[in-house]
Amino acid sequence: MRRCIYILLLISFIISSAKAEDNITIGVLCPLTGPYSFEAESQQNFAYLAAEEINAAGGVLGRKIDIVIEDTQLKASMGAKKARMLIQSGVEYLTGGVSSNVVAAISRVAHENGILHLGIGGSNALTGKDCNQHHFNLDTAAYQMVLGTGTYAIERLGLPNEWFTITADYSWGRTCLESTEKMLTGRGGRLVGNAMVTLREKEFSPALLRALVSGAPVLCVIVYGSGQGRLLQQAYDFGITNKKMKVVVIASDITIALHAKPEALSGVYFGLPWYWDINNADVRQLSKRYWDKFGNPPAWPGVQVYDSIKVLAMAIEKGGTFSIPQLIPILEGLEFHTSKGTQRIRACDHRAIQDWYLGIGKEPDDMRNRWDILKIMGKVDGDNIMYSCEDTGCKMNSDIDTAR
Repeated sequence: MRRCIYILLLISFIISSAKAEDNITIGVLCPLTGPYSFEAESQQNFAYLAAEEINAAGGVLGRKIDIVIEDTQLKASMGAKKARMLIQSGVEYLTGGVSSNVVAAISRVAHENGILHLGIGGSNALTGKDCNQHHFNLDTAAYQMVLGTGTYAIERLGLPNEWFTITADYSWGRTCLESTEKMLTGRGGRLVGNAMVTLREKEFSPALLRALVSGAPVLCVIVYGSGQGRLLQQAYDFGITNKKMKVVVIASDITIALHAKPEALSGVYFGLPWYWDINNADVRQLSKRYWDKFGNPPAWPGVQVYDSIKVLAMAIEKGGTFSIPQLIPILEGLEFHTSKGTQRIRACDHRAIQDWYLGIGKEPDDMRNRWDILKIMGKVDGDNIMYSCEDTGCKMNSDIDTAR
């Protein structure tokens, strides 16, 4: 009798192991440690939500999705190390990321190993000079952010076209700064000056003083995450916001609500590709599902991981294959409608074409809760904020053997 029980247990173990091996494993690499931890937590949560929804609908070609999360600690070397570890364990699909430096390091490792990488990073270089056939990006490039925010602020709102910038000194910040100067020059304006700050900067007084004495009518913030919230709070404390300069934030997210008081955000202009309270049925439904499950509103870097997993599943189903070389041409030009309006992955550089929104910080008395920080003013159509394929500098590198 005991022997029969052992045999049954062994058979059960073998069957469950076989089923696990049949699952599709997606590695999510995100900075759970550091100034982008709120966004990374949203990416982790959204990865689980996307997998749960896909699995509940029968999986992908009958196979379920498993999610593995790894903390990059906001370090390029750690991101590359964790990517290699996942690849060695058999993972063939990677997503996640917030810092472009880290995403770029992961992209190189994925390309060298013929692994599909749906990374989330805004540096122009990721789908520009450093593009490769295995990297697809559903984030907006720095130039899309700048053109979206700049077009709305200058051409629709009539803000002055002479700006002083405070810029985070890493790949996204630097390419954003280049795009900002190009955008201003193209509209008859100029970049009055710039102050570089570190990625983990907490004290922005020197940069803010330089902005004040520059004489520029607009302060442009090219800092993201918790640092952005701290910068805006300090700008308010300095008496800059709404008094001495107009403040325009190239790209923002709700994480600033954790690091700045509502009055410090009021009247500030914010660019972003997604916000939990946009008047859009898809946005509202997704926000509710996330909020009900996790107890707080979603951040857009998390939404982009959600989109990436959904798009991967869509491509696999469309092609009837899990083969990466066969999935690449399917993803190129693929249209999808998952978290907001229709988006499309451009074949020439693998960057998503998508709408860009501009919001303004609400008055504290108008906020329904601590997360109700923005009023969305409008959007710029995605096709109107794309560089030409030639101007991105992307030359697809296909020198890696992908016969997997």
